[in-house]
Amino acid sequence: MAGLKYYERTKLLIELIEKKKTGGPGDLAKTIGVSKRMVYLIIDDLRLTLGRDICYCKDEKSYVFIEKS
Repeated sequence: MAGLKYYERTKLLIELIEKKKTGGPGDLAKTIGVSKRMVYLIIDDLRLTLGRDICYCKDEKSYVFIEKS
C-alpha cells in the first residue's frame, strides 16, 4: 500500500509541475500530504528517473521542468 501512495503522490506532483501550479515547498507538501523533506526526496527521485531537471522558479512561484542538455 505504501508504494501505491508514493506512486499517486509522485504522479500528482508531476501533473502540478507540468501545470506550473506547485507553489512553494511548504504549500506543495500540504497539497500532496507529505512533509517538506519528503517533497525534496520525491523531486530528487524524479530528477533521476525522468532525466529532466526540476527547479523552483520564483517568477512562476512553482517548480518547473528543465530539459538537461
